Amino acid sequence: MTGCGTESLLQLERNPNYWEAVNFSDELFEPVPKQQSAYLLKTCENTKKTAPLPKRYRTLGEYGLYFNLQQIGTYTPPIELQYIATGDTYYLTCRSPKTNRLTAHLIQLKKHPWLKPTSGQERTPITEPALTVRTYNKAAKRKEEVVGVSKNVQRLSIEFPVTGQIVFLEKEEDGQQKPLFGLPASFSYPKIELSFEKTTDGLQSMTYALVIKSDQYFNQEDIVNRMGKQSIELTYHPLPDALPVNKTIPYVTFQSKDTEKPLNKTISLRYETTVKDIRVRGFNGIGNDNKEIHGFLHPNDAALKDGNFRQLSLLPDMLAKQVSNDLKEVTLEKTQGKQAGIRYMTLIQNGKSQSFELYVKARANKTDIYVKDTKTKKTAKLSGEVAADLLTEVEE
Repeated sequence: MTGCGTESLLQLERNPNYWEAVNFSDELFEPVPKQQSAYLLKTCENTKKTAPLPKRYRTLGEYGLYFNLQQIGTYTPPIELQYIATGDTYYLTCRSPKTNRLTAHLIQLKKHPWLKPTSGQERTPITEPALTVRTYNKAAKRKEEVVGVSKNVQRLSIEFPVTGQIVFLEKEEDGQQKPLFGLPASFSYPKIELSFEKTTDGLQSMTYALVIKSDQYFNQEDIVNRMGKQSIELTYHPLPDALPVNKTIPYVTFQSKDTEKPLNKTISLRYETTVKDIRVRGFNGIGNDNKEIHGFLHPNDAALKDGNFRQLSLLPDMLAKQVSNDLKEVTLEKTQGKQAGIRYMTLIQNGKSQSFELYVKARANKTDIYVKDTKTKKTAKLSGEVAADLLTEVEE
């Protein structure tokens, strides 16, 4: 009913039209049909029907679900998917791009015809990261790889559990451990290798970087930046075979005896079963996740999907936030006025979106804007400064 109490008209959802799946199985990296993408997304979104992860299972195909509006500046990490099976029971596991938590969904093979029933060895997944240290002499080092005080090069191989993250920490002068970044578990890099490289430039500056790589992943993090020629020594600490939960383990120490700028920095590793809100270096870790809400005006859906900025306009961030806040508590009304010159407004946040049709009604002293949800057909009126500011954008 309209006019009876208030409700929220803001209902951001993952729209299957804006998500597409890529098949990673056998390194195909192929987009899948639209209907399959939509069903994979629907399965992952059904959080009411989840099951405990089996203790032993075999792994099958891997997919990534990508938000395909990245070209308009709304970066969102992918949803990772992996099929697993134990006996004749099959699951689709989905990793949340927001929390990195893994959910398992029982499936019927007939509803996933692209997945072929298979048999194979089942294994119990590890619960803590497995560490393997390998040392090499100078002759085997890569071009810019750093030789430690032991006169050897060290590379650390880490096998991930299916959940959690490894946090890299720096010990500060007051003894406190400051998180540098986190590396969440991912189907895309079940194993990674860590090493250190040193680069120099003509200004006598040195940069020591932590290099993180696997078959499908590469990233690096600058650890030490120094001016001058004073040498820096790397001392690697002994490591356990597995990284225990919630324990900080020293990994490497950088030291310099420079009297003007002494250096004593220790980098440590810590495994946490939940992914905290710190800077991450995850798969496709292109900068920071875009958590702000964005608004777009567009004449049709194609202009939005194609990122056609000749037809597409971006609302000021503050206005998009104000509009979304106003829509959180509205009184539903009947649609009034005439359709706006630019027909649609879409709000986007973290890969979730909601589209509205815009209607304009001029009155004696002001103009109201009516917004109608394209999915539910529910309508609310915007008025005051927010409506005036939105009208300015619509009429430009």
